[in-house]
Amino acid sequence: MEKFFYPESVAIVGVSKSDDNLGRNIIENLDNFGYQGKIYAIGPKRGKVHGHTIYPSVLDLPDVPELAVVLTPARFVPEILKQCGEKGTRYAVVETAGFREMGNAGEKIEKELLAITRRFEIRFIGPNCVGIINTLNGFYVPFIALPSEYNRGYTSVVAQSGGIGFSISERLNHPGLGLSKFVSMGNKLNVDEVDYLRYLMRDPDTKVVYFYLEDFKRGRDFANIALKGDKPIILHKSNTAALSHTIASSHTAALAGDDSIVDAACEHANVVRVHSLEEAIRAIKGFSIPYLHGTNLAVLSRSGGHAVVAADACARYGFSLPELDSSILNETKKHFRAGVIKLGNPLDLGDIYNLNVYSRIVEKTLQQTDIHGVLYIHVSQMMVEREHSIEVMKKLADLSAKYKKPIAVVLEVPELLRRTLDEKMTYPYFSEPGEAIEALALQYRYARCQEKKLPVAMEVVPSLNENVNAWFSTFEKENRQPLLHESLTLLDRVGIRTAPWAWVTNLSEAEESAEKIGYPVSLKVVAPFLSHKSDQGGVVLNVENDEALRIEWEKINLRFKDIRGVVIQKMIPASREMIIGAKRDPAFGPVVVVGTGGIMVEVIQDVTMRLAPVDEHEAIKMIDGLKCERILGPFRGMKPANKDEIAQCVVKVSHLIHAFPRVQELDINPIMISDDGYGIVAVDARVVLNLRS
Repeated sequence: MEKFFYPESVAIVGVSKSDDNLGRNIIENLDNFGYQGKIYAIGPKRGKVHGHTIYPSVLDLPDVPELAVVLTPARFVPEILKQCGEKGTRYAVVETAGFREMGNAGEKIEKELLAITRRFEIRFIGPNCVGIINTLNGFYVPFIALPSEYNRGYTSVVAQSGGIGFSISERLNHPGLGLSKFVSMGNKLNVDEVDYLRYLMRDPDTKVVYFYLEDFKRGRDFANIALKGDKPIILHKSNTAALSHTIASSHTAALAGDDSIVDAACEHANVVRVHSLEEAIRAIKGFSIPYLHGTNLAVLSRSGGHAVVAADACARYGFSLPELDSSILNETKKHFRAGVIKLGNPLDLGDIYNLNVYSRIVEKTLQQTDIHGVLYIHVSQMMVEREHSIEVMKKLADLSAKYKKPIAVVLEVPELLRRTLDEKMTYPYFSEPGEAIEALALQYRYARCQEKKLPVAMEVVPSLNENVNAWFSTFEKENRQPLLHESLTLLDRVGIRTAPWAWVTNLSEAEESAEKIGYPVSLKVVAPFLSHKSDQGGVVLNVENDEALRIEWEKINLRFKDIRGVVIQKMIPASREMIIGAKRDPAFGPVVVVGTGGIMVEVIQDVTMRLAPVDEHEAIKMIDGLKCERILGPFRGMKPANKDEIAQCVVKVSHLIHAFPRVQELDINPIMISDDGYGIVAVDARVVLNLRS
């Protein structure tokens, strides 16, 4: 990956002397922004562009370029990459469009391209991208003639959309921010989001990584690298409709939509998810100042109204405003002109017109040990304060670095003064108090999660393989999906307790089993065509005795034809119902779900989700994250649910789907929470297998 950003020589393929030629824009960018490597121009007609000789082909170059940037019609690209391979060039950026996105003809060209790059072991970015940028060495190869270089900084941008990539990069031209590296990924035929993340996690010139993605090629690998990383990753994931475009065959599949799985992956790996460029920039600003190490803030403002707004925002995000030391208040009071402002935290500085005093008050505040950060709101409507304002901003930047505490600066100034400050400041600022507090809350949460995150143990429960492997053989042989009684058998084998049940095929067996299990019982019709049994009248509850059993058995036989049998099961009195499930996602692999269960599960949609497997600690966090978590405690005479037992079920399900790739989906719905001595008991299950694995 290093050669993509630090090539010692580059060949631009598709150059001409025409004024509207895009290849010459690339050469112009390289010349204008200080790239010091060798530049070779390649095009069909000889001549010169910006002093660079145009060669007819890669094979005619006097040296071997380390990297080629290709911008020609798609039909020529495979041959150009073949010439690169023969010449010895092993890296390319294919900016050309017109491949798979253009239908069958483009897909055919794409296959040729892939065959050639595999043959010569060429790594390439794209196709269908706008190029890459490294601000550290002036390596700018977008085909757009850029008006100026970007401010250098420590944020790298990786975007599936070139337009979004440029938009976020422009917004990084802000005091205290700046751009390190920029990548337009295009179609991700060869190099994808995982390759970029792995490289940028090691890049010393990248401290924050921003991704704009419309899909994941290797989502699980992305999450695992992020989990082990120590840099903030900001993910702007759009295209939030279903990636798989399949109809869900279980409650879990319906609940675990593709976008909710992205949220689960972000939670798993402490990736910051945003939904707009404004959110992304706010997060980057937060990560560009020292991190909070506690929740106590001091609000210092030149406007009482802004201070009140800030205090409300602090309360909203869980920050405290402790009393300020008397030395700070006395220092402030002696500079007041009218003495009509009550002193406290927030501290209203509106009566002080000597701006040189402000940095002294801020420093004293930072020295207070129980203050973890400062929100400073600079309100000024007077251009005569311009130089003093610039000086205050410089001192605040120095103080934040000196005390290793964040100073979130809010500027409320006229546009003309703002433009002047933008040119002079080297410290990020916010536009209003709520934005600043939100950024502080985000970086504080990120840092706390980063301290706590540990890779989840991936070992399988030792007995799992022995108990479950044999279970699959029937379905592979008969090429069919498990039925209800077979799904319940799987739960029994992995150690998830089920309500006493029996599989019966005639009335005599049913009567015998009911006597053994004990009335009341339920009857559940089993047939491949009965997916959601209760919706189709395939479930009978509270059968109290033999006579009722015979009546209901007759009704079942009149209502249904070609059934395989009936599961007769003990009725379990329950105060609450939950769902535990799992699903295999095409990008992120196995995920596990826990939530409020029962027939309304898809309406209520109270679930939490994680990448599987999880341990008991993570399972408890999942349960605690539910809206229904409060009713799992003692509630209106109900006993508290055993969270540890629920968590153990979640862990077992997560290990099951992780260990056995054939399991595509799994529902346990409902799993009953009984107050009458039964504990946590599963009464229904559905397993969907991928029989092609």
